[in-house]
Amino acid sequence: MRVFKIVLFIAVLSSCNIPKYYFKDDAITTGVDFSEGKWLLDRVDASRENEDKLTKITSDFFYKKLENRFNTVYKEKVLISQKNNFPLTKEELKQIKIGSNYDYFIQIKSGKTKNQLGSIDTTPSVFSENLSNEASIHTIIYNLNTQQIIYSKNAFGVTGNPEKNSRDVTFSKSSNELIIGCLKKILKDLDEKSIH
Repeated sequence: MRVFKIVLFIAVLSSCNIPKYYFKDDAITTGVDFSEGKWLLDRVDASRENEDKLTKITSDFFYKKLENRFNTVYKEKVLISQKNNFPLTKEELKQIKIGSNYDYFIQIKSGKTKNQLGSIDTTPSVFSENLSNEASIHTIIYNLNTQQIIYSKNAFGVTGNPEKNSRDVTFSKSSNELIIGCLKKILKDLDEKSIH
């Protein structure tokens, strides 16, 4: 029985499509200084099913770093637009500073997703070698006092059926799971490169 479980585990593991996460641009390679200022998170621009999850993950991360110096536009009464452009112009940043009296503003926007594979996909390998699940997310942090971008990352996640794969049953992460992985990659980068 134990041998059967081990063989089954190896078979399932070998059928997994491991997701790959990467940054598309590295224009800004430094983190931020969490030691000062008040921080405000804008509405996360994502599909309805992902918005709450992404907001919670982001809020938990920033609250651990900033405690009561962090808030979201959902909880704070601020005089700013309900739907902001992405990215913001200097004039829009000035208006947000006036309407909120915060020092830093965080924007998160999910990109286009592609969901061609199921979590458990049974498409014959002959037909599925070019199929993939993809997702991306872009995070920008602005200094409202200087109207400058101080952090910007665009993370991508992809999982697919690799070429020369003869398996007809594969396990893949959905694009919704990939978006969460992309956000976690950005938050990990921000954590590693920032001053606490």
